[in-house]
Amino acid sequence: MSLSKDIQQLTDAAYYDRCNTISYNIDQLIKTINDSNDGIYYAKNGKCLVPLFKILQSNQCNSDCTYCTNCKKHKYQRASISPEALAKVYNQYYQEKKVEGLFLSSGIIKDADTTTEQMIKTAEILRNQYSYKGYIHLKIIPGTNKDYIKQAMQLADRVSINIESATQEGFEKLTTIKDYKIDVLRRLKWIDKLHTRDHHLAPAGHTTQIIVGANDETDNDILKTVYNLRKNYNIKENYFSNFTPIKNTPLEGHNAGKSIRTGRLYQAEHLFSSYNFKLDELHFEKDGNIALDEDPKFIAAENNPEKYPMDVNTASYKELIRVPGIGVKSARRIIHMRKQKKEIKHITDLKKIGANTRKCELFIKIKGSYQSHF
Repeated sequence: MSLSKDIQQLTDAAYYDRCNTISYNIDQLIKTINDSNDGIYYAKNGKCLVPLFKILQSNQCNSDCTYCTNCKKHKYQRASISPEALAKVYNQYYQEKKVEGLFLSSGIIKDADTTTEQMIKTAEILRNQYSYKGYIHLKIIPGTNKDYIKQAMQLADRVSINIESATQEGFEKLTTIKDYKIDVLRRLKWIDKLHTRDHHLAPAGHTTQIIVGANDETDNDILKTVYNLRKNYNIKENYFSNFTPIKNTPLEGHNAGKSIRTGRLYQAEHLFSSYNFKLDELHFEKDGNIALDEDPKFIAAENNPEKYPMDVNTASYKELIRVPGIGVKSARRIIHMRKQKKEIKHITDLKKIGANTRKCELFIKIKGSYQSHF
């Protein structure tokens, strides 16, 4: 197979590794979840969108992950690319300004350490031979030894290891080869400790990913794990990959995951990361899942009527950001207005500072007057 065909196959196979959450608007989230573009994906960096070249070192794999296109039981064309060839191709893309970063993962070639050696070598060639100073995200393969993990973190801006499942029981339904606690969670803790001791190692931090819909885990299971990962492993970003059944894999007959569900999980995780929500502030249906017809922040407020309506001119910042339709920026603007001896006099004042008045009017009062009724 030609190099160009290998690259096409390896970028296609990298599709399911997530690296981009562009927006927390549900329509944009669903679009992002479903988008693909010839190996180039746009990751959010502050207000900017950074084009990343996302590729596998190899789609050969000795693992039996039932959901994965690279599963060893899946009979399809295999491809690999040498570190030298991949570094050269990426550097050419970078010089042509097509991409601004590399996201490199791989199937398991022989074993975790052999695979990681190849990925490290690719990054070393870029850093040393091509003097590349830009962004590199390296995927840590479950079971990789600590020395290789440290080497990867010395070269990469960010690393990640996919936990894939929210529970050990769910994980064991997806693979018989990897050990959830040893191969994944123990490595995640190593990454956390290495970064904590030396912030120059993977300075942009570390992330993980959960497959949504490949097993019977509930949103409660998933968000409980996400909350624990933030608290105990310093995971700042959790990615969710919507399960897609793939022909000739063990789960080909399984129902596809719902993009709207994955989008709601992103919104709920955003409440942890940006709004300091606690897990018990979220509302789950009797089946353990989040309602899909409205965003989790709105549902949480709707199920705590004793806290509302809230006076926007006296509420604290922590209280304001729990009002649906009032985000971090608009809450800060309200607090800033108070410091200037100004106050909100009408619902239109909230609209002017960026609040979503359609949502917030149900949960606020202004100068003692309710804006709506439950």
